[in-house]
Amino acid sequence: MNHPDGGSQQLTVWEHLAELRQRLIWAALSVVAGMAGCYAFIGTLRELILRPVRQVPMVYLAPAEALVTDVKLMLLGGVAVSVPLVFYQAWAFVAPGLTRREKPLILAAAAGGLLFFLAGAAFAYGIVLPVTIRFFVGFASPGLQPMFSYGRYISFAVSMLWSFGLVFQLPLVVTVLAALGVVTPGQLRNFRGYAIVLVFVVAALLTPPDVISQLVMAVPLLLLYEVSIGLAWLVCRKKKPSGTAQ
Repeated sequence: MNHPDGGSQQLTVWEHLAELRQRLIWAALSVVAGMAGCYAFIGTLRELILRPVRQVPMVYLAPAEALVTDVKLMLLGGVAVSVPLVFYQAWAFVAPGLTRREKPLILAAAAGGLLFFLAGAAFAYGIVLPVTIRFFVGFASPGLQPMFSYGRYISFAVSMLWSFGLVFQLPLVVTVLAALGVVTPGQLRNFRGYAIVLVFVVAALLTPPDVISQLVMAVPLLLLYEVSIGLAWLVCRKKKPSGTAQ
């Protein structure tokens, strides 16, 4: 690998592959270690993920459902707590090939992406998931009582958290595109009508197949689109102080 910061060291293709293999092994070991750590706190993890639905009886419908679901929780927890170590391994692999100008930009984008993802997941966990559950529980009647499957609920909740974490990346993506000159605030404003349709299509693809979940995702996503226009305007204004940003 060439070192843009002035180093003359070069690696062969096989050396690159050997280093990549080593980095992947360390990343995988960090996830396994995170899973082992989460095993000690599986009760706490289960309590946290079930908190939005604590008013509904929870059952498991197959002999191994509870065990398999707990293993999934441990895996998700292991991935979450090992993110810093995994990122370090990825950074150690790619950083030697980056210039001094590129390094802070990529670090800032990675940090921003993580923060936006956490914000989206927190929004889903604290607001969207409880509202959605209350809506569905509202269909109960004297002859029809809600009772959720543990495994299916966990899949539903995780898909919610993951989906909102992804869609909250929109401001970051638009900011990067505006900084690169790919889009302008004027183009984003002109595209607003198409964006509304696209938002509802994305919401239908990413959320569970019910109208409430789709609406609960679509409305924040539309707000994020407006925020993205504002961020693009700020970026273009900074690039063109004379006020030529459209």
